[in-house]
Amino acid sequence: MFTPKNMGTALQPWEYLPAAAGTYKAGQLLNASGGKLAPVSAAATTTPTYLCMADITAIDGQVIPVAAVVKNDIYVTHLSAEAADAKIGTKLQVSAGGLQVDGSAAGSFEVTYLEDTAAGSEVCGRFH
Repeated sequence: MFTPKNMGTALQPWEYLPAAAGTYKAGQLLNASGGKLAPVSAAATTTPTYLCMADITAIDGQVIPVAAVVKNDIYVTHLSAEAADAKIGTKLQVSAGGLQVDGSAAGSFEVTYLEDTAAGSEVCGRFH
């Protein structure tokens, strides 16, 4: 799950947008596809657009609460797998499902804090 930690901008207002059928978790990164929100389906090297703000099981087209992902705000999450080469400044990709990051390929999440390089370790960073 992604949690805002240090917001350089004003608190982002919630938006209420339609989603594809599925189960969503607070802190899950989402993208829009075909006019509906859906979780990041595969490891992503680009910045997802929205952050889900509730645990919800939605029917197709149901409106769910989200906030826009803000570049340069700091987010906290965890490593989905070991990232032995990760360090401050490394750019990681968002893992499939949109709940964590992994170090298997370069992405848009720049590390600003790294607890450890083991799977499950806390990592903080910003999107570019």
